[in-house]
Amino acid sequence: METDKEGLSIIFHSGSYDRIYHGFSIVLVALALGREVRCFFTYWALEYLVKGKSMFQLNEEGQTHRKLLEDHMRKGHIQEISELLTQAKAMGAKFYVCTNSMGLLNISRNELVNEVDKSMGLTTFLAETGQDQILFI
Repeated sequence: METDKEGLSIIFHSGSYDRIYHGFSIVLVALALGREVRCFFTYWALEYLVKGKSMFQLNEEGQTHRKLLEDHMRKGHIQEISELLTQAKAMGAKFYVCTNSMGLLNISRNELVNEVDKSMGLTTFLAETGQDQILFI
């Protein structure tokens, strides 16, 4: 399998656990394929990067499968977001948070996990992505 090794930038917006989890699946596969990955956390996804906050929120669609997800988490088949974040960071992913969302949610920089590289606005993030493929989750 060949890859052109273009960068991948993902904007995490949804706070639904299943969307965050699958976003991280994409991040980890892209990193394994040798792609540079940048992640931008905004609005409800940003809450997953607050120190000591364990999140398991589901949107309406995810609620219909809550029991299935909880069972798989309990059995260890699905990892916590914090574990996926640590793995992705160790593999070279960059993590950015939206300053506007931080203000909206009243989250300060020192409340965020150490894996966060920078806080910035969307304009700065998009300027840094260059020719990256961009996904919105």
